[in-house]
Amino acid sequence: MEISKKRIRIDYAPLNVAVSVVNITPNSPVVQVYNGFTNQYEPNRALSPTVILPQVVASAADNSWGDPHSNHALADMKWFANGEDISTLPEWENLYSINQTGSLRGALSVMRNFSPGEQVSLHFEGVLADNRLGVNIPIKTEPIVLSCSDKSQNMYSLGIGDDMIIQYNPFKDKLFLYEYKTSHGLQTASSSAQTAATDENAYNRVIPVSLYSGDKVITTGYNIKLFRVNTATSFTELTAGEDEVIAIAPTQITLDLRLIHKSDYVIRAYAENREVAMVQFSVNRLNPRYTIRMTNGTDISPFDTMRYDEVMVDYDGNVVDCPGSLIRILWYADTYAKTNVLLNEGDVTQFLLSLTGIGSSYNDSWIELHTMSELKEAHCIATDENNDIFTDENGNDLIFN
Repeated sequence: MEISKKRIRIDYAPLNVAVSVVNITPNSPVVQVYNGFTNQYEPNRALSPTVILPQVVASAADNSWGDPHSNHALADMKWFANGEDISTLPEWENLYSINQTGSLRGALSVMRNFSPGEQVSLHFEGVLADNRLGVNIPIKTEPIVLSCSDKSQNMYSLGIGDDMIIQYNPFKDKLFLYEYKTSHGLQTASSSAQTAATDENAYNRVIPVSLYSGDKVITTGYNIKLFRVNTATSFTELTAGEDEVIAIAPTQITLDLRLIHKSDYVIRAYAENREVAMVQFSVNRLNPRYTIRMTNGTDISPFDTMRYDEVMVDYDGNVVDCPGSLIRILWYADTYAKTNVLLNEGDVTQFLLSLTGIGSSYNDSWIELHTMSELKEAHCIATDENNDIFTDENGNDLIFN
């Protein structure tokens, strides 16, 4: 008797992983204030901890990974303060905890009150356990800076009329969809339609800024500057018209959220020939989960030479309009003679049947279509090899993703 064995594994698609770090406690922000007049912290982190979440979102092109919010699969979790393992630092002993369960696994609760003027750069490192493929994917977040200002030395404070963590969901951006459709000849441009599409989900985010002296709003005699946070001690000043910055004024900042994947920012206020206040906020691009289905269910006629199909994309119970503007969709064909024949990219496909290798007999007169897709990344400004920016006929910068 002869016995032969062969082990065949399921061919899972690799994970696409997006990582961000967010403060999930709006009432306990990353900037703490020490009030020397009352000898109190606002907030007191011993009573209201600041909770920082390393947000891990994962997906697979074959939909074999379940919930995209994947913190539950984190392992070997460590937090670092100014580059040092927080568990080795005496000043942090018993003043932090790391969540071990569920969707908040990996979240750092900070119970430590900082000294006035102190800044600490925190980042997370760990691995995402992909049990489908038996691999551990390294995870490392960008830094988030926690700080403390002294109210007894400076009665100024700076606030923004927006979330401390601004989340951009391109699937909900009606202004982006309007501009995409008008630029592709799918809709007639009109000021009323543009105004209707400009809401709280639009990419051109206007962030109100207010400077206070005590509880009074200051309206004159100061200016503000915007900085991108690189590390705890490194910042890049941004000016109006540069990268994602549309405009900067003393009372508001306007950002183009299409150009941001994940960034931390600091706004600094200057009065009396000195910096008098600062506030930090973050912007994150969300990676929503969606489903794709092909719509052409008709058979192939013996006389057909071309085949047309298009996808329908569902998100949050709604059909997505112009999904190719948000999702990179690749079309493939399998036949008896050929496999994984790349047809084209986009939300529609039209191709010559002869290119697929389809036959004419019962055993080979079939074709299987399938798609692979992933969310498009944040946009980039289009430049040439000399970093000169491409513009349209009106001088507007061109962007792509």
